[in-house]
Amino acid sequence: MKVGVFLGSQHPPEADIRQEFEDSVEQTRAIRDAGLDSLWLGQHYLTYPNQFLQTTPLLARLAAETGDMTIGTNMILLPLHNVVDIAEQYATMDVISGGRLVLGVGLGYREIEFESLGADRKTRTPRFEEQITALKLLWEEDDATFEGEHVQFRNLSIRPKPLQKPRPEIWIGAAADPAIKRAARMGDAWAGTSVTTFSEIKRQLPIYHQARKDAGLPPPKDIGRNVELFVAETREKAYEEGGQYIAKKFETYFAWGMDKNTGDEGNSEMSLEDLAKDRFIVGDPEDCIRGCLEHRDAGITHLQIRLNFPGIRHKSVLNAIKLFGEEVLPNVR
Repeated sequence: MKVGVFLGSQHPPEADIRQEFEDSVEQTRAIRDAGLDSLWLGQHYLTYPNQFLQTTPLLARLAAETGDMTIGTNMILLPLHNVVDIAEQYATMDVISGGRLVLGVGLGYREIEFESLGADRKTRTPRFEEQITALKLLWEEDDATFEGEHVQFRNLSIRPKPLQKPRPEIWIGAAADPAIKRAARMGDAWAGTSVTTFSEIKRQLPIYHQARKDAGLPPPKDIGRNVELFVAETREKAYEEGGQYIAKKFETYFAWGMDKNTGDEGNSEMSLEDLAKDRFIVGDPEDCIRGCLEHRDAGITHLQIRLNFPGIRHKSVLNAIKLFGEEVLPNVR
């Protein structure tokens, strides 16, 4: 199993955002030096009063610090964007990274993002499907033509093309069963969310595999899952230094309505202990080894762990990265 880090780029209103950026650079170097396999960034707009460093420029800067790690998005909210722009921006990202890009894409769900960026939330699903097909064409072909209801272009050729041939992998984030079937049909991998319980992920894995089979597609090379994880020398220290900040991040998720996209009963009224149960991996190295191995045994091939959360101390994050690299990672690959 590969293990990468989802590097959180949301920060509290009072944070010194320039210092947070510098901390992200230092954390990326630490992740690289700890021997992890990949680095991932998410995307949201209009997170006021919280501050959210935008994905594309931040990933381009951090790519310079990643060595030979895979870099990826988890997720670009594709229906908010023009697909030609995404094709060229992320072909450029593949060039910058030397062909190490995975483009993770998702539907998005926040009304304010759709309204403010001039996208119709009601038609996001058919637009998303057309965009994925169109993106593949733009990356793989010249004089590409696509005639859909929401995406249309004729005889377009982009430059530069991605370094990877025929194109970078496209991973599709999905939480609901119909979305997982779409990810199976249209993507190179399914990326499960951290909001969904692990039990629900395990229930959905056969749905994903059957949908691949029904579509006449081979088994996927990878199946990803984002998980909130924090490791410290003791379980108590892990909850004190990391767990409380995960809970605060989930307050934001629930306020945004992310819980309505999953099939479990997670909500903002739950205690940290109840929320963590079957969702988070928080504890000492043995706890984290056990949690990661459970994912590996279930069929997850690329775990995307998040070790930094809004408001958490930079020193705590660096300690968790080092501890994970030294005591957890060798036991879960």
